[in-house]
Amino acid sequence: MLETAIIRRALVAATLVLLVMVGLFITNFSRQHAFLYWSAMFPAFGAICAWHLIKADDLRTNQPLWQIMLRLVLHWAGPIVAVRILFLQLARGQMDAAAVALMAVMLLAVTCFLAGLHLDGSFIWASVLLAIAAIIGTDVEAYIWLIAAVALIAIAIAAYAATVLMGRRRNLPP
Repeated sequence: MLETAIIRRALVAATLVLLVMVGLFITNFSRQHAFLYWSAMFPAFGAICAWHLIKADDLRTNQPLWQIMLRLVLHWAGPIVAVRILFLQLARGQMDAAAVALMAVMLLAVTCFLAGLHLDGSFIWASVLLAIAAIIGTDVEAYIWLIAAVALIAIAIAAYAATVLMGRRRNLPP
């Protein structure tokens, strides 16, 4: 079971990093698509967090599931307001697209960190990966090949973890 938990955490981290890498590239090409993408990232991260909590079966509380899910929705939907403010600054010329993308990544990193503190510690590791992505993203052109390599590694880890998890489910007795 420990091995399954580690694989699930690797799948979560790889998926989150991959989604952020896609967002960094989209922001540099299309403002409109970038706003929609980053606004969708918080609910997507929230859904991944909810899936991980339910699969881990470690809610660490006596609260009803609906209260936990409500807290998750508020936790992950709230920062969308901050994303909207970032894109208003982009539209008004106060920030450029690269800065907005990096701020969105940092906002995701902080939101993941807080999810790790209050919900599941594995999201702290995801926040560290996101912060590293933001640091690397400060000079995207210089590190473009490194970013591509990290994205490919994240895809490989996600695919491997998903394959292992599905294989384990098929081998479980009914």
